[in-house]
Amino acid sequence: MITLRFVGKNGILGRKFVLAVSTLSVVGILHAETPEPVTYLTFDEGTGTYAADSVGNHPAALLGGAGWTTGIVGPHALNLPGAPGGYADIASPVLNTTQSFTVAAWVKLNNANGYQTFVSEDTNVEAAFFLQLRGDSHQFSFTVPYDFFVNPQSGFTPIVGQWYHLAGVYDAVAHSATLYLNGLLADQIFFVNPAAATGHSSVGRGQFGGNPVDFINGAIDDVRFYQAALTGSEILEIARVGNPSLPGPLPVKPATLHIDAAHPGANINPAFHGLMIEEINHALDGGLYGELIQNRVFQNDSNEPINWSVVQDNGGVGSIALDKTQPIAGTALTTGLRIDIAQGPRVGAANDGYWGIPVRPNTIYNASFYAKGSGVTGPLTVGIESVDGSVVYAQAQVSAITADWAQYSVTLTTSSVATTEDARFVITVGSPGTLWLNQVSLFPPTYHNRPNGNRVDLMQKMADLNPGFLRLPGGNYLEGNTIDQRFEWKNTIGPIQQRPGHESPWGYRSDDGLGLLEYLEWCEDLNMQPLLAVYAGYSLNGTHVNPGAELQPYVQDALDEIQYLIGSTSTNWGAKRAADGHPAPFPLTYVEIGNEDFFDTSGSYDGRFAQFYDAIKAAYPNLQVIATAAVKSRTPDILDEHFYETPRAFEKDVHHYDSYSRTGPKIFVGEYAAQEGRPSPDLNAALGDAAWLIGLERNADLVILESYAPMFTNINPGASQWPTNLIGYDAVKSYGSPSYYAKQMFNQHRGNLVLPTTLNVAGGSEFYESATRDNQTGTIYLKAVNAAGTAQKVQILIDGVGHVSGGTAIVLASSSPQDTNTFDEPRKVVPVTAKANQVNRSFEYTFVPYSITVLEIKTK
Repeated sequence: MITLRFVGKNGILGRKFVLAVSTLSVVGILHAETPEPVTYLTFDEGTGTYAADSVGNHPAALLGGAGWTTGIVGPHALNLPGAPGGYADIASPVLNTTQSFTVAAWVKLNNANGYQTFVSEDTNVEAAFFLQLRGDSHQFSFTVPYDFFVNPQSGFTPIVGQWYHLAGVYDAVAHSATLYLNGLLADQIFFVNPAAATGHSSVGRGQFGGNPVDFINGAIDDVRFYQAALTGSEILEIARVGNPSLPGPLPVKPATLHIDAAHPGANINPAFHGLMIEEINHALDGGLYGELIQNRVFQNDSNEPINWSVVQDNGGVGSIALDKTQPIAGTALTTGLRIDIAQGPRVGAANDGYWGIPVRPNTIYNASFYAKGSGVTGPLTVGIESVDGSVVYAQAQVSAITADWAQYSVTLTTSSVATTEDARFVITVGSPGTLWLNQVSLFPPTYHNRPNGNRVDLMQKMADLNPGFLRLPGGNYLEGNTIDQRFEWKNTIGPIQQRPGHESPWGYRSDDGLGLLEYLEWCEDLNMQPLLAVYAGYSLNGTHVNPGAELQPYVQDALDEIQYLIGSTSTNWGAKRAADGHPAPFPLTYVEIGNEDFFDTSGSYDGRFAQFYDAIKAAYPNLQVIATAAVKSRTPDILDEHFYETPRAFEKDVHHYDSYSRTGPKIFVGEYAAQEGRPSPDLNAALGDAAWLIGLERNADLVILESYAPMFTNINPGASQWPTNLIGYDAVKSYGSPSYYAKQMFNQHRGNLVLPTTLNVAGGSEFYESATRDNQTGTIYLKAVNAAGTAQKVQILIDGVGHVSGGTAIVLASSSPQDTNTFDEPRKVVPVTAKANQVNRSFEYTFVPYSITVLEIKTK
């Protein structure tokens, strides 16, 4: 059975006939069955104040100066003045936007300024979708608002006065939003869930904050609404109604790649690949930092001892509450936990940790706490047990406590128990009275057995990336929501009982147990250098410190911080570092002034940067100073740029830095990540990230540092604030994403020289490549991304080498670009290493679909 469709006026599908045939010669009018539009506005009236719906009952009223102009499909099109109120209005929603749908239109702009929306449907607050020109990127986009989104975009700024066909497709099965431009796939994102449209449908404006916005200045023609996710071939067919000459996708054909090893290019910075960290997604507290007790100093809530619960067993009666009347003298510990025991034999407090206390077999835990009692002298029982208290995994006792604050420590050792996070930490007492606790701590074994140290598996995952630097203490975490909530490094050094902690900008409090010195020791443990970001007088709520006398204390604070890192023990802050247990200075090359100061609309960063720059260069002329926004007052050594894009946008932007000026600052890509996959990237995101890295590596004369962000996420409900993150974990397990393994492949096969490459592709291609060489070994590393769903054959020619002695292929690939790693399948998408056969100075290699490949070519 086949379906024969007759195409009527302007491409509208006529009546369908089902024919039973044995053979049929396919001709132009025969197509796969395509849904008919539920609303179709041809705008061919050319007069009047209404545009008819050719297939239904959704006419559009022309409002506010909307009129008629020459069309591209038929004689007329909608003409819009760009003035508020000028658009075509349909007085009801046309589509169920929670189900699959497609919107398509021909558009022509009179200018490319600001946001201009071609088609949208209202909700109570914000349009359910916008087929639009975006004002931030100046690109066409199919914008679908949801909890976090990056928009599928066209990749270029449209030419004024030129017709373009746009189609936005939402697929409710795949949860994807796709933009087609002139019948071809432009971009796609996944994990999209639109809101339900409940108000008007509009041609020529959007909706934001409950109000009409984004009125267009230009023309719109042939607007179609489908209650289905059209395919690429169906959309190309619709687009060809307006322009029959539009080409289809080019077939993938064999390519030739020339590697010129005789004329090497730029040196690659040994620290090129690095790490970026900040306190987000419980990356530190509840993640990397080894502390297992959540709310250990009882400051996470001003009214309740959250994460703590009362223990009343075997007839015991008692209660717990915060107590701010019993501070510990000489410390920052001002709020404690009061436990009132009315009746024994077992009353106390339990902490549920960061979504559980991790229990592992044959493991030693170190517990400590401050305690004092009234009527309670002991013993105290300290243990790790199941959430219901029925299973005790480890236990110890403190035989006696006093009426004055004192610190106590015990060791807890598990036996051959099964690994679980379904556990809690408890401190109980048997006799009536009152017990006070403060700074309750529990540490498992840490990386390199450092006291107050870091979680072993997460440190090892970072070590396996072979990083060159760590950007610390991070982005928004440095700034804070307010100036008072900034990262005040002086409050994060010294004994932990002297650290008051502070609010993180991501909705929870940091104890600052992982403070400045711990960051630096982390760098030491992984043999990477610190890239120090200093607070520069701007916080996230928009407040800033004016340059001049007002800013000077912050400049001095940055100079003190640098001295803490690199000053000799004869300096004030170098001596403090030594007193904190690290007499030797740390290496330091890079100092970054602020974070994302392009968000500061006051224009103060130019002056703020100059004040920091002059002071740092005067005291430390060899340090490289990094700006976080464009400045004119001084020429920074390096400019930090951040990118969060769709995978396809990264692929299309692989040549982003090719045409950058080589006479200005060097570039630090301090944050980037392809936004697809939750809570961590899928393979498609890894393809985008790897293509982007290829572009950075090829421009290593300009781009000298790069780091992915965010690095960590605790995957428990409520723990994470950012959707796409490099490494996922819970209390006991962790896994690397496909993007993690892509970055590992690049980091471990860096080379120290860029080799020029020339790629010739006869047909369509989604193939990206770079080549580097290790001068010590002569090994050439060819890094390649094949983002297409078909294999790419490449004839590889290498000039400038005397002999090729073999090769190895490291390949990251899977059958679907949406494949990813999870706790259930942590190694579903991981690199596979095999011998590369027939590698020589001239050889053919087939790069499999959806793959990232490093060819390690041994040369002499």
